[in-house]
Amino acid sequence: MKISYKQITYTVIVVFFSVALNPEWSANPILWWLSFFSVLAVISIANSFKINFKINLFKIWLISFGGMCSISIIYAINRSVSFDCIKTLVILFIILFLVDEEIDSQDELETYMKLFLISLFIMMIYVLVKVDLKSFQLAQHGEATTGLWNGNDVGMKCALFIIVMLYFLNNNTKIIQRIVVLISMVIPVVLLYYTASRKAFLMVVLGISLFYYLKHPNKKIRNLIVIFMSIYFLYILIMNNDVLYNAIGWRIEGALALVNKSGKVDSSALLRKKYIDVGIAAWKKSTVLGYGIDNFRIINLTATGHLTYSHNNFIEMLVGVGGMGFLIYYFYYIKLLYEYLRIYLKHHATQILNVMTICFILMFAMQFAVVSYNAMEQGLVILFMSKAVEFNKKNENYAVLQKKGRRRGEVNVYSNI
Repeated sequence: MKISYKQITYTVIVVFFSVALNPEWSANPILWWLSFFSVLAVISIANSFKINFKINLFKIWLISFGGMCSISIIYAINRSVSFDCIKTLVILFIILFLVDEEIDSQDELETYMKLFLISLFIMMIYVLVKVDLKSFQLAQHGEATTGLWNGNDVGMKCALFIIVMLYFLNNNTKIIQRIVVLISMVIPVVLLYYTASRKAFLMVVLGISLFYYLKHPNKKIRNLIVIFMSIYFLYILIMNNDVLYNAIGWRIEGALALVNKSGKVDSSALLRKKYIDVGIAAWKKSTVLGYGIDNFRIINLTATGHLTYSHNNFIEMLVGVGGMGFLIYYFYYIKLLYEYLRIYLKHHATQILNVMTICFILMFAMQFAVVSYNAMEQGLVILFMSKAVEFNKKNENYAVLQKKGRRRGEVNVYSNI
């Protein structure tokens, strides 16, 4: 059986995605650079060593943000920290450039979504085999460590897997394949339980709810009633079941206490709030340019004694690259949301666009509690969303041209009578 360059490309892409999504593998320089250069080599050979990038807004955005981060080295508090961060960003951006070039149709977009799912599945299997799952919950109480693995990070990747899988589950009519998809969802559900991530839990609940809502666009009232009732009964179940409460219920309770300013707030929520206060105070002293990408951790060390990032992407951007970098980074988010809203209000949104928008919005909302500008999954969600918008608009334009063509045909018929 002859293997095409396309199949080899898919294989090396899966390998790189798998390395990038696995903190232990990505920390290994041999795996990291080998997987990266494998992608470069295969795609270069497939294209006869010709460099032919089609410039679009996505690439311009990556270049602009990368350029701002690079400039921030000049005035960074700790230049080596910023330089290490930019090295990672450059690799991720090159891969995103290449993948952007490869996705030239909706079928190809679906293929790369599947490659992403395969990579996430490999990561989840690795966690099941290599990591003591109980340590995630013990770490919430400060009684254990999980090494390079972060419960929220694992949980959010599991949530993305479930939401994207809903698209393929809904569009697959073969019974056996649907059963396989459903079985594959058992693993992320198990990991969601053990990681006890509030953010991941929220992503799954809202993701499934939004998918259901957008799947039946003509039954909005019924959809809302079903969604709210389901969420209410799920909340009651979690709060009244000892197993579920001990895993995630007490953490939901702590988050609600912080919002309501009543009850017992857990230490994690309080610490994150403190980091936000530190970040805002620092940003006010350097509003335009910030202190250098990834340099919040340096400021935080002085303020709190913790050499760690802000756990908030908005704060991380404001402190790292200032108001200017913040606007550059979030410009494209606003642009994509605007494009989707315009399409949605015309009732022209395809299901693939809807599902990628759900992932996009949820990842965007989670940035209040995570730093994701340098995460492979964040970059891919933005890229997939931009491609879904692009193909949706092309379909719109094609439909309009067809409609105009039919009208011209009708005119010509009548003019010959």
